[in-house]
Amino acid sequence: MSNFTTRMIINILGIPAILLLIRAGGISFAVFVGLVAVLGQIEFYNLMRIKGLQPWVIGGIGTGIAWIAVSYFSPGLLYPLMMLIFLLYLGIILFKNIENTTVNTAVTILGFLYLPFMLSVLIVLREIPKQFGGDYLEGSRLLMLIFAAIWICDSLAYIFGKWLGKKKIAPTISPGKTWVGCIAGFIGAIATVIIFYYLGWKPEFINFSDMLVIGVITGIFGQAGDFIESAFKRDAGVKDSSALLMGHGGVMDRFDSFLFAPGFVYLYLLFFM
Repeated sequence: MSNFTTRMIINILGIPAILLLIRAGGISFAVFVGLVAVLGQIEFYNLMRIKGLQPWVIGGIGTGIAWIAVSYFSPGLLYPLMMLIFLLYLGIILFKNIENTTVNTAVTILGFLYLPFMLSVLIVLREIPKQFGGDYLEGSRLLMLIFAAIWICDSLAYIFGKWLGKKKIAPTISPGKTWVGCIAGFIGAIATVIIFYYLGWKPEFINFSDMLVIGVITGIFGQAGDFIESAFKRDAGVKDSSALLMGHGGVMDRFDSFLFAPGFVYLYLLFFM
């Protein structure tokens, strides 16, 4: 089976399933985010093991699951939970091998922050319209907008990069990424939010200028998330984070853009709306 065929199978099955989970929201969406976080953490910690490090895998994944659960059931407790998790990570140093304990603890914490912490923003964004008087479906519209803009950005960056791209944007980090591809992806993200606006698919609490800002954020920081994940992989000397999703690589490869851009969308809505 060719790489293109496997990529298409994953897209045909995966994208509608994710959109249905976004639409449904609630516990089903939270479980999906938690599953992505767990699988992503496993991949990240495996990359660190390739580097010769020894992250505290069970503790990292356990605290990640707790963070996702609290993000859904009781987000008001996230700050004290963060303090408890950090104290736990520091306390476990007393029971671990002293050799490389600083860097091993650091990569354990990074695995928690990079995946469950950042992915929990998706759960928060699914519920944030309620703060602006929106109904239950407004959250699904917001997330569908973000997901669609990132997907279109990634797809156009890949297509135009392969077709017309020659000048590499960061060859030491991601040899396949070109300036043409990145520009095409950025334009695609902007076009997506404009299409959503004129088709009437936007959340009611967001105006046209907000839509454009979300397009800019997803077009820039969605691709930046891809570069960040590529830097981790290059440092470990691997092409993909795993082979779990066949032609798409691993979970980190598929969701790297969602580890960065949604956080900036959340900050924009929180501070400028």
